[in-house]
Amino acid sequence: MKQPYFSIIIPTLNEEKFLPLLLEDLTQQKEGDFEVIVVDGASDDATLKSISRFDKVLNLKFLTVKKRNVAFQRNYGARCAVGQYLVFLDADSHIDHLFMKKLKKEIQTHKHLLFIPLISPQEASYQDSLIFHVVNFLIEASHKVGNPLSSGGSMIVERNYFRFLKGFNERLFLSEDHDIIKRARKGGVNAYFSKTIKVQFSLRRMKKEGRFDLLRKYIIASLHHFTNEDIDEKIFEYKMGGDAYK
Repeated sequence: MKQPYFSIIIPTLNEEKFLPLLLEDLTQQKEGDFEVIVVDGASDDATLKSISRFDKVLNLKFLTVKKRNVAFQRNYGARCAVGQYLVFLDADSHIDHLFMKKLKKEIQTHKHLLFIPLISPQEASYQDSLIFHVVNFLIEASHKVGNPLSSGGSMIVERNYFRFLKGFNERLFLSEDHDIIKRARKGGVNAYFSKTIKVQFSLRRMKKEGRFDLLRKYIIASLHHFTNEDIDEKIFEYKMGGDAYK
């Protein structure tokens, strides 16, 4: 079998409701040169059963691990990947049908090792759209001032370079995504913030916890990032898993 150009890695935990929606997005892609690797943290729900129908239409691997840790799960998926570029997506995100095609063109045009997509909210109000506009502006600006941010768990990394970086830091409670971008920068590699490739970000955590409480958590985490302090212990409640947002 021909080696795929992309390996899409999706960490999951109890995502029977959301994961099939993302996989449906992947079946609609105009660029199909990819494999999909779902790394599940031994879900208690029907995550595996909910995606069984995609075996016939996607080059899909479902891997189960006992450790429920998003950085560990992403790293595990990366070790099993064979694509030239690793595409990390969260299980509750969405992409349009041109995402992979535009991404391949971006890579071939700009030839970077690390890409960060623009993020937009799913089913958002004007207020939420404005918040994300500001967030994207801050992400882009952070790469110009030397303390770069990521756009959450969504990023694209050349596979050999990801392994050179030794993947995501599994010791961290939060901000493993910002951490890998920062380590790349320290090593002389700047991430390319793309306004062409776009990931639709789920608002389920915001709806569950409320805008202000979630914003407070993000501010606390950002302060740690900008003061170069690792978040290697639990500083507030931040659950992983789709069952927390039903």
